[in-house]
Amino acid sequence: MKLRKVSALILSTSMIFTGIAPTLHAEESGTPQSDSSEEQKRENNQVANEDSVSLEQLIERVKEIFPKYKSAKEEYFRLEFNHRFPGERDYSERYNLVYYDRSQKNPSHISFEFVGEELELNRYYYHPRNESDALFPPKVSEEEAEKLAKEFLKKVDLKGEYELNEQNNSYYFSYNRPLTEPIEYRFSFNKLKDGIPIQNQSISVTVLGNGEITQYRGPRYMGEVDYESTSNLMSKSELLSELKAQINVELQYLIHRDYNTREETAYLTYRETPMIRGLSAKNGQYYVNGEYVDELPESEELKQLPKSSKNPNPLTKDEARSLAEELLATDEEGVELRIDGVMEREVDGIEVYDIRYMYHSQNGGHGSSIQINKNTGELQRFSRARSYNPEEEVDVNVSQEEALDLATDYINKFAFSNMEQYVYPRVSDNVNRDDSPEYHFIFQRIKDGILVSGNYIRVDVSKENGKLLHLSIRHTNVEQWPSLDQVVGEEKALEDIKDKLDLELFYVTEEPYDIRDTEEKVLQYKLSYLRDYDSSFYNAVTGDWKNTRPYGQKDEDQTVSHPWAEEELNFLISNQILEIEGPEQFDGDQVVTRGEALEILTKSIDRVYSGPAPEDAEPTPFENIGHDHPLYNIVMESLRRGILDAEQSTFDVDEKMTRENLAFWYVRALELDSVAKMHDIFNYDFSDEQDISKELKGYVVIADSLGLISKDYKGNILPKQEVTYAQLAVSSLRLAKLLASEEY
Repeated sequence: MKLRKVSALILSTSMIFTGIAPTLHAEESGTPQSDSSEEQKRENNQVANEDSVSLEQLIERVKEIFPKYKSAKEEYFRLEFNHRFPGERDYSERYNLVYYDRSQKNPSHISFEFVGEELELNRYYYHPRNESDALFPPKVSEEEAEKLAKEFLKKVDLKGEYELNEQNNSYYFSYNRPLTEPIEYRFSFNKLKDGIPIQNQSISVTVLGNGEITQYRGPRYMGEVDYESTSNLMSKSELLSELKAQINVELQYLIHRDYNTREETAYLTYRETPMIRGLSAKNGQYYVNGEYVDELPESEELKQLPKSSKNPNPLTKDEARSLAEELLATDEEGVELRIDGVMEREVDGIEVYDIRYMYHSQNGGHGSSIQINKNTGELQRFSRARSYNPEEEVDVNVSQEEALDLATDYINKFAFSNMEQYVYPRVSDNVNRDDSPEYHFIFQRIKDGILVSGNYIRVDVSKENGKLLHLSIRHTNVEQWPSLDQVVGEEKALEDIKDKLDLELFYVTEEPYDIRDTEEKVLQYKLSYLRDYDSSFYNAVTGDWKNTRPYGQKDEDQTVSHPWAEEELNFLISNQILEIEGPEQFDGDQVVTRGEALEILTKSIDRVYSGPAPEDAEPTPFENIGHDHPLYNIVMESLRRGILDAEQSTFDVDEKMTRENLAFWYVRALELDSVAKMHDIFNYDFSDEQDISKELKGYVVIADSLGLISKDYKGNILPKQEVTYAQLAVSSLRLAKLLASEEY
């Protein structure tokens, strides 16, 4: 147990040691010596001057945009090298600057990134050490934060016009957001050209609940760009009508994985075929499979792979290692392959050898890992680590047809089980870039004669020598499949999908990741429902649209009413800490159970993610809480935190929560358990002291002294009184404020 400031404060104000006066030792507050020197400043300036930009210029730019750094000393700034990754297509000059005020005891880390000759701000990150003043209740509303974000963009002085993207601002994640984290408002802005959004040129600004700007990400630096003229555009209505007349759909299975429960469910869906990414606003051409075409390609027949005659061959660990060495062998001069380890583990119910490796050379190394099925000898996941320089011309010695034959041979050799359940790649399923050093092939799984979306074998083959560069299998073992007899008719599905079709005008590029200054932006209409961030699919059984991702567009907030805890309850609901069936069914004055209280408390102070796979789940100390219990993750997290008492054999989730038991959990969450156990040294100022359980007295007095629970007007602490949702919401926010404060 850490004796924190708050525990010392409690000992000095709310308790009496018998004959011993408490002493609060002052912490050392000496200012550390500045390690700056003329030598360091010369080094900083030298690094900057190599790129023709001095440290002084960058600091001056910081102070122009951020007035709060006007008095910042130069010695607290330093330049950092700009790291580029293999394959990164970015030709702009970038300058990274870090500010670290060493005169403060716990200085914040602040970073800036500038690009181009005019030193445009491209990135800003600021993480305050103390975020307690940004907790609930917020000092600025969302509307006020939006104004602050727009004012900040004016200071950044970006060229061009921008508008707030209302749609992107409504996204959320399905896990809880703890009360100990600061309130954040995130705003996304679209860059415009002649009033038309430019794809991949968005801007994001994050504002804390106290009004501070903490993060900024600017648009991708493009340099000088030519834009296609907006004259003689085809009308949206004309293109939309033509699209609806041409589009077709096909029935598919769709596998959805719930990342909270790890369960996988099979659905039937109708999907557009072929997948249309956009239409030219100039001539109406369809953007399909990486190119513009005048007519949509006809549907392709599914051609199954032949059944393999190979039989499974279980491997030993040494045999798996030898297979890996054979597949990863290199004849590159000066490069040595090293197998770092072979581990046995279970992945999605499959026993595999997980083999980690590195290619070492004088200049460093690069590596990855491969997985081999222990019981069949097949590759479950294989990837050959390699360096790639986008400036080098691709040496093509293998045609795409030859590569497809090789890919099929690799499947027959290394992924032969259920090979006949997959089909040859269709043209619309594979996009191969001319400047890529490999061919990518997707062999999709079929069942009952239709595709299973999300199940496939992916194979990458080298264009230079035909070597296997990547192989991975995604094959779901779903027990229950929806019946094909239950689906709505194709005509109805087609009409439903047409009703959802819409077009939105964008400036886009055919090569969105190639941002050379000479690149021309191509103007086209973008199908809104085919955009990457649209996660809905058409349920072919119910005829409805369903969202599948762990995040998506936020539904309307559920809000409840309460005479004195309305804001607190609604804040917990919006942070997905308190789950309700609906506002009409919810009663804030209803008593909570221990299970409900533990879930709310745990989610209030920690993010709770999905638990491990059943085979990796640790047992709990409670006989009635197994890995399949709904509160398993909550219980395990609370045990890690030390909130629950692990000495009990069971945890009664349905027992009503009392004030003294809540005090017990709160004090343990604060890591003041050892202080609370010294209950005989406390001064109890409660009229109903005799009603407190002896072993909980210390916890109750600490919780009272911290304002987590309080006496009534008669001086009663009411230890046996049952706790309501409203009471729990208010006290949870007080606890979070305390945990996030500098005093803790």
